[in-house]
Amino acid sequence: MKWSWHIGRIFGIDLKIHLTFFFLLVYIGFLAFSNGGTAASAALDILFIIVLFLFVVMHEFGHALMAKRFNIPTKDITLLPIGGVARLESMPEDPKEELLIAIAGPLVNVVIAGVLFFGLLVSGFFFQPLSVDLLLGNFWVRLLSVNLTLVAFNLIPAFPMDGGRVLRSLLATRIPHVKATRIAANIGKGFALLLGIAGFFFNPWLVLTAFFIWSGAGAEAQSVEIKAGLKGLSVRDALVTQYTQVDANQPLGSVFQLAMQSGQRYIPVVSNGNFLGFIQASSLLRTIERYGDRAPAYSGINLEPEKISPDLPLVDAFVKFSTVRVLPVTVDRELIGFITPESVQQRMWLNQQVKKHNQQPPEETVKPV
Repeated sequence: MKWSWHIGRIFGIDLKIHLTFFFLLVYIGFLAFSNGGTAASAALDILFIIVLFLFVVMHEFGHALMAKRFNIPTKDITLLPIGGVARLESMPEDPKEELLIAIAGPLVNVVIAGVLFFGLLVSGFFFQPLSVDLLLGNFWVRLLSVNLTLVAFNLIPAFPMDGGRVLRSLLATRIPHVKATRIAANIGKGFALLLGIAGFFFNPWLVLTAFFIWSGAGAEAQSVEIKAGLKGLSVRDALVTQYTQVDANQPLGSVFQLAMQSGQRYIPVVSNGNFLGFIQASSLLRTIERYGDRAPAYSGINLEPEKISPDLPLVDAFVKFSTVRVLPVTVDRELIGFITPESVQQRMWLNQQVKKHNQQPPEETVKPV
């Protein structure tokens, strides 16, 4: 994630913090001063936010460590102003595994809340005359309440909240995974709609939360639909094999002419049969202005994406499009084609048409008497 700083590695998982998180701390301190607070009260509010987000990180590690039990690695955990994000390599299709991974995060907050409650109980806090001001002003009670709030919020049955995954996993034990996702996503959108309406009357923050849930539910449903459509296909099935490639020493001027004639967006550059990288047609003019039209083609290479095998499952290749829009397909370093999101979508469309055709009952024919 852009603008994120690596701050450590725990249990083999990279921990990052987004730049905007520091803006949140500054904003909290500003609010404390603007409301007439002292430097000490501002520092306490900032400390509260830091401890709160420490609990959020522990929540995300709950997901990550449970996923590790099922051999699903976590790319990283990033701390944002809206919470934490654990990027798992994938989500299991086994409903029981998804249920355990989803519930692990909120359970961490339940344990933290239990420890805080026990500490307050042992300290005798609850055995004194209690008032709203006393409860709201106590640092540890605030942390207890915010942990319980995190549990309740995350268990909302809507993607991308943990509750959405819990709901989907429970549904998937009885119905197909895609259908379970569709139902869970629609329920999530329903919650988002209600939150959005409530936000207009009570709290604008709920409107932002509603938008977050609505978009997350839609993205999850679309992702699962795509994965289902790619199931059983390999990279070879979506391979683009009709293309123009250029030699590494070919002048950029002739490369530009080829790009104009072919309309190709990505031009492979090879040397002695080995694939070196792509030249993006959209950047060719800038490259020629910089190096001249007689410069060799290899000087215009600006894309060197990961090479993939033609036998790689297409669903595994598709997730790589989050960082690049073209993937070279090689055998022994020799380019045999490439895939793009468009070529994958065309293959999916063709598969859907074939399935529809196969599901249609055969037409009855009228035999002559």
